[in-house]
Amino acid sequence: MIKSHVNKKRPKSVFKFVAIMAAIIMVISSFFIKSNRVNTYAIAEPAYPTKIKFDDLDEKINRREDIDEKFLKNLKDFSIKSSSLVLRETDKDINSLYSPISLYMALSMVSETANEDTQKEILEALNMDNIEMVRSETGKLFRRLYYHNEIGKLSIGNSLWLNNGVEFNGDLLDLLAKEYYASSFSLDFNDKESPKRISKWVSEQTGGKLGKDLDKFSFNSDDVMILINNIYFYDEWVDSFNVENTNEDEFYLADGSTVKSDFMNMTYGSHSFVGADGYTVSHLALKNGGRMIFVLPDEGVSPYDIMSDPELLDEALNSLSTDKEQMGKVIFKIPKFNFSSNLELKDICKMLGMENAFEITADFTNLSNTKPLFISGIKQNSAISIDEKGVEATAFTQIDYCGAAQPVGKAEMILNRPFIFAITGIDGSPLFIGIINNPKIGGMGTIVEQ
Repeated sequence: MIKSHVNKKRPKSVFKFVAIMAAIIMVISSFFIKSNRVNTYAIAEPAYPTKIKFDDLDEKINRREDIDEKFLKNLKDFSIKSSSLVLRETDKDINSLYSPISLYMALSMVSETANEDTQKEILEALNMDNIEMVRSETGKLFRRLYYHNEIGKLSIGNSLWLNNGVEFNGDLLDLLAKEYYASSFSLDFNDKESPKRISKWVSEQTGGKLGKDLDKFSFNSDDVMILINNIYFYDEWVDSFNVENTNEDEFYLADGSTVKSDFMNMTYGSHSFVGADGYTVSHLALKNGGRMIFVLPDEGVSPYDIMSDPELLDEALNSLSTDKEQMGKVIFKIPKFNFSSNLELKDICKMLGMENAFEITADFTNLSNTKPLFISGIKQNSAISIDEKGVEATAFTQIDYCGAAQPVGKAEMILNRPFIFAITGIDGSPLFIGIINNPKIGGMGTIVEQ
């Protein structure tokens, strides 16, 4: 079950265009751990990639490592399958958001802590062939996705918070720091100030945009470790929306009623789209190489008809890279939206094939010899906000992505009824997938200010 709430309206200086944050949290527990020490210190820390200026193409090319094509396919298959499982069961009266890359990053680290059948089940849930594939390619993916420049930012932060009354495998912590960019910290789980220390770290990793809710967590004395992955994403449209063209209009809800929403408007004379049986797809380009894809179901078709079928969802989200792609006039009319989601993902992971990891018979001896040792919960928090703000008048707005193809058709992306969206990074790596049922509602009946 998903619970959502609306972010308070942010000052314009906070988000130029879009800030997307996701956190995946796992608690690994034991029945026999007690601790009285109150110190916090880093055990292992990674060396993060350095910043690269937006226009430094040589450095960007040098950093891009070849990633195994089978790994990328496996990752996309995991993303589609898990997205279908997560989003098809969400509340159809509110909006929902899920980050498959955040869950992947967290579970990839968990797979390193596991052994024997427990590890095998986690790898199968991730749709990965073996631990060697995960280990060799995840770091490459991290570096390839990462950017931090004057235009935008996509940062991934991994951390392990370790009960200081437990002995952990130091070699494993060093491996996680090297291959997965994971920081490891010793922490007193009996200290009421400990949640604030985790919150402070996450806040620092996300530029102060995420972490406030983490200080509300409480630890149990039998908890052994908390694993956190957080993603912060910010980028600008290649072609900005003119704020003067934003107009209030009606959004048609699934029950036939309507709500007023602010719609951003733009028309391309030649742009890519796919008109398929049941839906229309197009996208908007982002300056750092990513895309925001929009899937508009035909009238009478629900987003959940697409979301509940992994093959159809995969077909829709990837149709722009197939021979179905057309070039023609595309009219965009996109509602502004701003919402957050809270997800419980334990049952989803079980549906993906992870069973043993949640039992007291789980084998996490790669992490610690403490027994029993198992995962007690998996949660994800995420938030998204889009508008027409933040595109600066720079040379980079002149990027040509339309090519020289002649218009052969027309698509109207009039997103005035429930629709699906996805944000992908370089190489099409899926970062976020969501459903907009009502741009004015973020959840729990609260009205979004626009």
